[in-house]
Amino acid sequence: MGIEGLHKSSKSGNVDKFLSPPPGFEGCSKSGNVDKLLSPPPGFKSVNTSSKSGQVDKLLSPPPGFESQIRFLLKKIHGGGESSSKSVPRQEQINRYGTGDADSFQKQLNRRPWIVHDHTTKPEVRPRRLPRVSKKVVLEKAPVFNPTEEEFSDTLSYIASLRERSEPYGICCVVPPPSWDPPCLLGEKKIWESSRFFTQVQIFDGVHTEDPKIKKEADADSDDDDTFDKVKFCRTELGNEYTLETFKNFADSYLESHFRVKEKVLASMYSSPSVDAWPTVADIEKEFRKLLENPLVDLGVLYGNDIDTKTFGSGFPLSGSSESCNYKTSGWNLNNTAKRPGSLLSFDDCESVCVPRLSVGMCLSSQLWKCEEERLYSLCYLHTGAPRVWYSVAGCHHHKFKAFMESFVPKMSGEQLKKSYDSVMAMSPYALHMEGIPVTRCVQNRGQYVILFPGTYYSAVDCGFNCLEIANFATLDWLPHKEVDALQNQEKKRKSLLSYDKILFGAASEAVNCLKEYSLSKKKTANMVRWFNACGKEGMFSNTVKSRVKKEKSRVQFLSSPLKPQRMDIDDVSKRACCVCFVDLHLSAVKCSCSTDRYSCLSHMRDLCPCPCYKKSFLYRYTIDELNILVEALEQLKLSSMFKWGNIDCNYCAAPAIRSSQPGDKGKKTDEVMTSNNNNNKRTDVEAGDKKQKVRSIIEMLNVKEENDDE
Repeated sequence: MGIEGLHKSSKSGNVDKFLSPPPGFEGCSKSGNVDKLLSPPPGFKSVNTSSKSGQVDKLLSPPPGFESQIRFLLKKIHGGGESSSKSVPRQEQINRYGTGDADSFQKQLNRRPWIVHDHTTKPEVRPRRLPRVSKKVVLEKAPVFNPTEEEFSDTLSYIASLRERSEPYGICCVVPPPSWDPPCLLGEKKIWESSRFFTQVQIFDGVHTEDPKIKKEADADSDDDDTFDKVKFCRTELGNEYTLETFKNFADSYLESHFRVKEKVLASMYSSPSVDAWPTVADIEKEFRKLLENPLVDLGVLYGNDIDTKTFGSGFPLSGSSESCNYKTSGWNLNNTAKRPGSLLSFDDCESVCVPRLSVGMCLSSQLWKCEEERLYSLCYLHTGAPRVWYSVAGCHHHKFKAFMESFVPKMSGEQLKKSYDSVMAMSPYALHMEGIPVTRCVQNRGQYVILFPGTYYSAVDCGFNCLEIANFATLDWLPHKEVDALQNQEKKRKSLLSYDKILFGAASEAVNCLKEYSLSKKKTANMVRWFNACGKEGMFSNTVKSRVKKEKSRVQFLSSPLKPQRMDIDDVSKRACCVCFVDLHLSAVKCSCSTDRYSCLSHMRDLCPCPCYKKSFLYRYTIDELNILVEALEQLKLSSMFKWGNIDCNYCAAPAIRSSQPGDKGKKTDEVMTSNNNNNKRTDVEAGDKKQKVRSIIEMLNVKEENDDE
């Protein structure tokens, strides 16, 4: 025969198979248990693929442009699945080809773009990381103002004039005129050597920089450790007790050991004279940035924060010689700022907000990111010592900043909510800037003021020993911020420090009095002009009051109908809060005869107790008709409405407290809710009867005058 046969041998138990090659073709043999192959045609190089026993042939990836466009789902088959390989687990399917090629086989499966893997288990969870901060990032500088003597004389009016230019930054610096040089009482022997305060130990951990409670989330881009940094946390512990004198000694020695020793070593190495200059602000910032972004060693510093000036002592004079009289009464004296005319905090008696606080710092001590409680204004004065560097995120970026910070922290329980996340997270301001959150930088020197606007998140670092005093205040433009904060606290069932309704309607009564004096008096004070500009049909304050009255009217109309109406007490109104959502119950409340100390708002009256509605009472401070008179006085600026509201408010404050009628309480009166166009249900006060008659005569005269003016 002219054709040679190709003989293939097989293992025992198999039949020898022969293939007769066609004329002109060479045979190709393979030993072992393999697939049958045909020899290549003439002119083509034969491919000899061999494999070890028990291993699968290596698969070649398709050439570019020839990938299959049909996508299918590769599912993991369990023992109960209807598949040809259902009896063989996936791991066994891989292992039967050999443990050495298991990893390469898995990689080949992952490289096939036409297979969509069904991940029945969650992928590996990795901590979220921040991109490495560029050293070329430059923060925007805060505006600095130099007021004249006349501008500086009225504190709140001058701050209001800066709002439009400074609020987009969240912070600004005010350099007082040269004549403003108040004596610093902190340097007196009584306070400097005797007054003591507890410190906080701030520990920047250079090794374990990740908080164990940090939120874990999948991040496919976090594989490269050279490109991403972990979030840094600062641990705080209770420190020792110090006086200002002993704290300054410790702070100065620490500053010298941390910075000047290094300079002396370098000077000795290069045979140059020793450098006696203290580190600059830029040197402190550079070191602080290393602690936040790339700490190499553990570092601990001391910090005296939120020291109550009522017990420790204030840096501003409260009493003394006539020479300091101007400093005692000025609005720039932080002891007077909160209760200054024009500050809405004068209508609330919360001492924790109205009393100034003292901050004592040292080199690298820092105020971690926070926002003032109730979103209040802050006025900060540096009495003595080294500068402080502030970093701020304006209130217009409040929610963006909060969402960004919360993405690194897990959801906390009720107990953990008492400790806010921003009190422990040490986030670099430069990292925030790279994430698209604008950050402003401000350097405060001795004798300068810094103003923080509502809703601003801020952080700060001290460049050495210093003493700073901080006070809160609230102007009219703060009311929208407080309204949002009150609603958020109600949703989160968190009690507010300040009562929004108490401040709003207390300010409304003050506004009516000032408008009445403005209309009748020839002398126009700054406080009268302020209220006049805020009221009227287009006034911000009158619209805020009108909106609140409208909400209260809808609540009373739809929720209080099955309840017995009664006039509210005025004795313990500041103690009342809803037992469900903890909202302040200044305007209205619901109580039940089964309990004397539990109240609820109208929205949660069904959660107060399981008692039927006829046992519950609706308590109100003002009727809807009375509130409408207030709106009319503020919006339309009518003298008659102003006198009517003054009469209503005066009678309510002068009248004795009227409590809810209980079984067995005889002789105690209750007031019914006034309906529209019903003037016969007004409260009467026997002692002030003559005065009320005179007021009614004036009101009638004013009504006739206004009617004639309209004609």
